[in-house]
Amino acid sequence: MKNVVTDPEKVTRILKTATEIFGQQGFIKSKTDQIANQAQVSKGLLFHYFGNKQALYLDAFKYAYHRIYDHMDPKKWQNAPGLAAMMTTAVKYELKLQFKFPAEYRLMMQAYADLPHFPEPLRQQVQQETTAISAEADRIFREKIEQLPRREGLSVDDVFGVVSALIAQQTAVTTRLIASGHYRKFEDLQSVVETMARQLLIVEHGFLPDES
Repeated sequence: MKNVVTDPEKVTRILKTATEIFGQQGFIKSKTDQIANQAQVSKGLLFHYFGNKQALYLDAFKYAYHRIYDHMDPKKWQNAPGLAAMMTTAVKYELKLQFKFPAEYRLMMQAYADLPHFPEPLRQQVQQETTAISAEADRIFREKIEQLPRREGLSVDDVFGVVSALIAQQTAVTTRLIASGHYRKFEDLQSVVETMARQLLIVEHGFLPDES
């Protein structure tokens, strides 16, 4: 946001509206006129505060991120006894947050779809933000993997790559389901979470029966 004197209530109203509209329509199709009208401010004031559409999008993205992660408590899941238990607990926790902050999650997921279509400066800035977001989650998961025994010849990177791919695929599926509006409470996704939990147990323990 530009370094100008602002009305905090109007800034929040603009960012909240921008989060909803950018998340629903994407960057290209969203119009600043619509955002200004829905936020009940003039288009001139919107540009006075944020400068241009790209800057508004970036600030809305950061607003959405902080709305989610300021409410996130990693202690709720990072001390689980094993990798599968930790990842399953973490996903359950995040899914519940998605129901609490649907517009914010929708924008962050839409940003990944929009990334190739952003103007170059905005693309680089959003990539920097998403990289920083992913890096913190990756750090916690890698620390957990490092604590677990591994078969000889397997590195932390090997295990992390498999787990990350599984989580990314399931997260994308569940986020689309929530965004579709067909799933309105966490219990609706219980079967998806149970499937992911079984897959994580395969990663952690293998699929062959215990020979003992």
